[in-house]
Amino acid sequence: MTCSTMTDTPDHIRELQLKLWLAKTPGERLYQAIMDNDAILKALRETKKKMGLPLGDLDFVAEYLRKKAEKNTAKVDQ
Repeated sequence: MTCSTMTDTPDHIRELQLKLWLAKTPGERLYQAIMDNDAILKALRETKKKMGLPLGDLDFVAEYLRKKAEKNTAKVDQ
């Protein structure tokens, strides 16, 4: 088994990781992938904020939350 991005991990460890991953249900794997992706985006967003860099493509989350809050406020005002 070869992987171009993990050249420093021994084959027996990669095989064990794959075995553990495949032992999970598809739902567990999907959940883990979503949680991992969320953690990566959160870390990237925080790093960009600390460095004063524009959020760029990550700003869609903030925009979604802002619109959701505005929508909820509009419902309460009615």
